[in-house]
Amino acid sequence: MSTIKVNRIENTSTTDGGVSIDVDGHVTIDGQQMPTAGPLSNRNLIINGAMTVAQRGTSSTATGYGSVDRFAVSHGASGTRTQSQESLTSGNLFNLGFRNFLRITNTTAGSNAATDYVLCIYNVEAQDLAQSGWNYLSSSSYLTLTFWVRASVSMEYFGYLRSDDGTSQVYPFSLGTLTANTWTKITKTIPGDSSLTINNDNGRGMQILINPVLGTNYTDPTRTVETWAPYGAATDRTPEQSNSWNATTGATFDITGVQLEVGSKATPFEHESYGQTLAKCQRYYQGNSGISYIVEGNAAGAGAYTQNGKIITPMRDTPIPTLTTSLTSNATSPGLSVQSKDFIVFSVRAAAAGRYYMQVSAYTLNAEL
Repeated sequence: MSTIKVNRIENTSTTDGGVSIDVDGHVTIDGQQMPTAGPLSNRNLIINGAMTVAQRGTSSTATGYGSVDRFAVSHGASGTRTQSQESLTSGNLFNLGFRNFLRITNTTAGSNAATDYVLCIYNVEAQDLAQSGWNYLSSSSYLTLTFWVRASVSMEYFGYLRSDDGTSQVYPFSLGTLTANTWTKITKTIPGDSSLTINNDNGRGMQILINPVLGTNYTDPTRTVETWAPYGAATDRTPEQSNSWNATTGATFDITGVQLEVGSKATPFEHESYGQTLAKCQRYYQGNSGISYIVEGNAAGAGAYTQNGKIITPMRDTPIPTLTTSLTSNATSPGLSVQSKDFIVFSVRAAAAGRYYMQVSAYTLNAEL
């Protein structure tokens, strides 16, 4: 009878060349943490976390989606803010492959009203979480959130997660006191909780919110960080924070490298090609500007005429369209309607028999969460 010898390792770590295994079985190769759960590729549940795609433009004073795709900047009450896509040209993040970041600028300082808020928001589609491999009902199953952040004003900043399905829950966390004008990597390991509900659908399953400004109407000095609790009262988001950033005209808040993955350990940021990221963003928003689209034909007489169009990438839900035309001939009442997630119809009304012509200078399709 043969004997099999088994070497058992307890409460120690092993190293073989560039490979190391810690006491919990986590594997590191050449200093790079390997995933502790979930897939080896397509780990990042965040779309456009490197801030490379900005279909709407590179700068906006709008609240909500205005510049970098998939990241909304919501702001209100006193003061004015600008959101913009900015470029990285040197430094540690540049060396790590990052070329862009999202910047929020406090264009006009707020009065520090209790209702002031400035939030950077990412909405996670529910089915992406439901099918990720995260057991959201178990406190021993984890998501890990990482991102790089930089602020021109040194103070303690906060953020929070909010679940949307079932009874909404909130998970606040601190970014710590940031050193002014210095990039800092934030890592948060988030457990599941039996109170959570994540539906397997195309609705909003969770929000990730990072807040440079959150007035006292939305905070509670006794709020406990890094624990799930019901989201209900207006004052239950995070602990109170300083108003220094809000009171500083020209203050900036920058973020990039956002990654959300299954497991208890942060892995290196998963870069992907611009084309891959753009296609994922187009599921939620498609903008066509600067490229003419011609609708034309020969009308038998006055009346309505249509021309079908194919949506580039099938969208999350039936989108809301907008249309801008630049030139028309024998055509009035230009329109754009949506028939499905991947099918649109341009329409015009010919004024009389003969050739009609409409040039579309821009249109958008919006199916954001």
